[in-house]
Amino acid sequence: MKKIIIIYVLLFQFTTSHSGEILKIEKLPYKEANIERIYKLENGNFIYIEQMERGDIIWEYDTKANKFNELSNVWNFIDLASKCEMIREGNIYFATILEYWFAGGTNIDYPEIRIFDLYERRPWRDTDIGITPDMDYANEWCTIIKPYYMIGN
Repeated sequence: MKKIIIIYVLLFQFTTSHSGEILKIEKLPYKEANIERIYKLENGNFIYIEQMERGDIIWEYDTKANKFNELSNVWNFIDLASKCEMIREGNIYFATILEYWFAGGTNIDYPEIRIFDLYERRPWRDTDIGITPDMDYANEWCTIIKPYYMIGN
């Protein structure tokens, strides 16, 4: 019985590991990029989320062309979905943008979570394709893509 348990433990150890432990980021948009997450799209390309001091940059790594394309900048990238019910577009993401009041100041305490097409170059209030009250609500209606890599995993 002890031999079976030992074999099971060894097999379990070698067959399971966190994605962060087995994934080494070999390609970066530039040398000092601070990559927070990487997603893999169905077409084989990768979406890199770079965390900056004043927002996030969304990059696409085109595997066929072997190059990075900067897609857009947002204040806070939240998550990526392959699809959502009642939204025609596929490959959409959830983010907040830094919105300013007419006389100055910003809405930083309760920003709206907006939904954008992944290839929208200028995400803003007039280019969103929807909003959600929170991500629990979005998870009910959308197929969220699990990150391929995430800091801390």
